[in-house]
Amino acid sequence: MAKKVHFLGIGGSGASGAAAIAEAQGFEVTGCDLQPNNEFTTIFKPNQLLTGHSPQHLASHIGSGNVAPDSIGVDILAVTPAIFSLDPDNPELLAAKEKNIPIMTWQQFLGEYLTKDKFVIAICGTHGKTTTTAMIAKLLEDAGLDPTVLLGAIVPKWGTNYRIPRQKVHNQEYFVIEADEFNDNFLPTKPDIAVVTNIEMDHPEYFKDLEAVKDSFKKFLIQAKQTVVANLSDPVVNQILSIHPKDVNTIIDYSKHLIDFTLQIPGEFNIMNASAAFQVGLILGIDPQATRQSLERFTGASRRFEYIGEYQGAKVYSDFGHHPTEIAKTMEAVREKFPKERILLIYQPHMFSRTKTLFNDFVKVFQKVPADKTYIIDIYPSREVDTELVSSHQLVKAIQKEIEPKFRNSEKVVPAIVYIGSKNQTLNKLKPEIRKGDIVFFMSAGDTDELAKELVRS
Repeated sequence: MAKKVHFLGIGGSGASGAAAIAEAQGFEVTGCDLQPNNEFTTIFKPNQLLTGHSPQHLASHIGSGNVAPDSIGVDILAVTPAIFSLDPDNPELLAAKEKNIPIMTWQQFLGEYLTKDKFVIAICGTHGKTTTTAMIAKLLEDAGLDPTVLLGAIVPKWGTNYRIPRQKVHNQEYFVIEADEFNDNFLPTKPDIAVVTNIEMDHPEYFKDLEAVKDSFKKFLIQAKQTVVANLSDPVVNQILSIHPKDVNTIIDYSKHLIDFTLQIPGEFNIMNASAAFQVGLILGIDPQATRQSLERFTGASRRFEYIGEYQGAKVYSDFGHHPTEIAKTMEAVREKFPKERILLIYQPHMFSRTKTLFNDFVKVFQKVPADKTYIIDIYPSREVDTELVSSHQLVKAIQKEIEPKFRNSEKVVPAIVYIGSKNQTLNKLKPEIRKGDIVFFMSAGDTDELAKELVRS
C-alpha cells in the first residue's frame, strides 16, 4: 500500500516540487500552507491542497467532508525547515509528535525516499546553482536520459520547477537536483556526482560565519560517491577540496576546461555554469557535440535575467540576485548586453540578517553598479521579523555617503541611488521615470518579480 505523506508548507517551490515527484513515484500526497494555491502547486487537485494549519489535516479521507478528528491517515509529515524555528507550536507539528507520526524535513524525505536507487547529480554553490541545474537537466533531457529534476526556479519549457520522467526506458534512472546549503538542507542528499560552483558567506540567519558555511559544504561534498565537478578557481572551493582529497574519488576542475562556444544567455558566470554542465555530460558519456548543441540552445530559467516584456517602449527584466556578488556580476552582464541603453535597477534587499551582515559589501557594490539609476525598496523580510537594526533607507544613506566625496569637484556623473520606499509605492513612483528604450531591471529574491509583471501588464 502506498505511503501517505503530508507536506506542511507545500506552497514553497521546493516542497511543492518534491510533493509532485512523490506523487509520481506512487505516494499519496496532501499539503497545506497559508496560501497553498500558487504557480508551483497547479498540478494538485483542490482536495489535496489545504489552507491553514489543523491537526485534522493529518486525518484520513482528507477533502471528503468526513474527517474524523482522531483518525490517522498520514504516514509521514514532511515539513518546510523554517517551521521548526518560526512556528514550533504549529498544531500539525504538535499533533504529529503526539501521535508518533514520523516527522522530517521535505529535504530529508527526498533524500531517504525520492532519490533512493537513483543516480543523483546534485548542484550546490552560493551562486549559479539554479542555472547550472537547469542546464544539466536540459542536457540529460535532450540526450534522451529522461531525468527526474528538482530545482529552485520554473523552467519555461516545463512550466514547473520539476520534471517527472516520461517513461522508464533506461537501466539507469537519473535524478538532477539543486542542492541548497541553508539549514544544511543538502546533507540528506547523497550524490553520485556533486557539482560545486563557488562558496561565499551567505545565510547569516543560519550560519555563524564563513567557517560554518565551509564546514557544511565540506560535509556535503565528501558524500559524493563518484565525482566532484568543481570550480577550483574559487579559493574556498579549492581549500575545501584540498583538505579532503582522499575523501572524494575524482575531482574535475571545470574552470580549466571552459567552453569555447556562444551561449544565448549573457555573462561570464554563465560560461562557467555551462562549463560545469559540459563536464557532467562528458562523465555520463553524452556526445560532446550533442552537449554543445544543448547548451547553445539553453535560454535560461525563470527570474535569471528573465525578459518579462515591455512597458511603453522600455524592456523589463526580472532577476533573483540578492547577494552582493550576484548583483555585481549580473549588472556587469546587463551593461555588457546593453552598452548604450539607460539602465534602471530596482533592487529589494532580501532578509534583515543578510542585509546587516553583508552591509559593507552591499555598499561597495552599489558604489560601482553599472546602472544609470538605482531604486532600493524596503527589505523583504522572508522568514524574519524586523529588529529595526538595519533598513533600506540606512543602506541608501551609506552608499550615498561613500559615493559623493569621490565625485565632488569632478566631471564624472554621480551614480543615482534612491530610496523608493515600500513595494506598494514602487510602481507609482517608478513609472514617471521610465523612458522609451530604457532597460528596467528588477532584482530580488523577494517579490519584485510581481512588480515586473504588473508593470508590463499596466
